[in-house]
Amino acid sequence: MRVYVVIILAFLNFITAFSQVNVKTYYENIERGSVLYADNNELSPISIKIKLNLKNMTSSEGNEKIFVLPPLTKHYKLTTLTRIDMKKKYYVRGATWFNYGNHFLKKYDTDFEYCLPFQKGEAYTLSQGYNGKISHENKYQLDFAMPIGTKIVAAREGLVIKVVDVYNKQCSMQLCEKFNNYIYVYHKDGTFAEYVHIKRKGAKVKVGDQVKKGQVIAESGNVGWSTGPHLHFSVFLQRLGGEREFVKTKFKLKDGKMSDYLVESEKYKRLYD
Repeated sequence: MRVYVVIILAFLNFITAFSQVNVKTYYENIERGSVLYADNNELSPISIKIKLNLKNMTSSEGNEKIFVLPPLTKHYKLTTLTRIDMKKKYYVRGATWFNYGNHFLKKYDTDFEYCLPFQKGEAYTLSQGYNGKISHENKYQLDFAMPIGTKIVAAREGLVIKVVDVYNKQCSMQLCEKFNNYIYVYHKDGTFAEYVHIKRKGAKVKVGDQVKKGQVIAESGNVGWSTGPHLHFSVFLQRLGGEREFVKTKFKLKDGKMSDYLVESEKYKRLYD
């Protein structure tokens, strides 16, 4: 009987939205085919989509599917690939897309009370609010105008999953977005917060740190895609395909007063610890 050599072409990895996501896909041969596995080396869940083009093989999970890998997961089984006719040629071609977060997450804490992301006694103007015309169209994002070097605090407790503070370049065009310095914090309800435009070497936390609400995490700057010194802040759910679903956030304004959504051009002073 003639035996054909197994042909498994390398999977193409497409990383969407977040750069350098630490995920590895690989396969192991079995008697009639192979098993595709993934390692998630990140501190938050990762969503991964596989799309297969098979000849003379079947996939136990179908040819296209999205999986959610728990944090720091090794040897996560994605699918078993089995040869149909052992006497015929076969191959696998495939691609993977992956990103931070749970692609399927719908429920999160919509009533969480965020604190203003700066220290007690300080006051700053919200230079651009939700659906702002400069760069926030159709997005729930906030910009606080503040001097370079202002201490930024965590608006909510969470886990630091990404820190970039190596850039110093700035311009008012979107092409400078790749030079943004930022910190990403993962919250227990599955949402993420981003603190963007921090100064070069301005991060006060590192990946893996558990930060408390109100803890100093960075110094503000004027780096990347920026029209002036400010802090860009938003909370979002991450979806495969590079899409973010931004969510509105309520902020505590002062003790004894109900939290509320912030309004563009208003000045807000933090009157609490």
